[in-house]
Amino acid sequence: MTHSAILEATANSAEHGQELAEFLQEDNGHYSAMRAMSFIALIAAIAFGAITITSKNADGKYITTSFLVAAFAPKAVQKFAERP
Repeated sequence: MTHSAILEATANSAEHGQELAEFLQEDNGHYSAMRAMSFIALIAAIAFGAITITSKNADGKYITTSFLVAAFAPKAVQKFAERP
């Protein structure tokens, strides 16, 4: 690996972090805690869904559904409430 390839790898990882930061920003440029919480709840729903599929526990369906509602409902309500 040449020295220039190492520098390119560092630049690509920095760009990836910038894209994630832009994903968490509202249209006006402010960071959105609601988007961060929704993203975390979506990741939790995916994780609990995977655990539920691999286990015989029926209660996992309720937890997964709760996390999915927590991921999407608050942001939808916020958009509806802020509509002019």
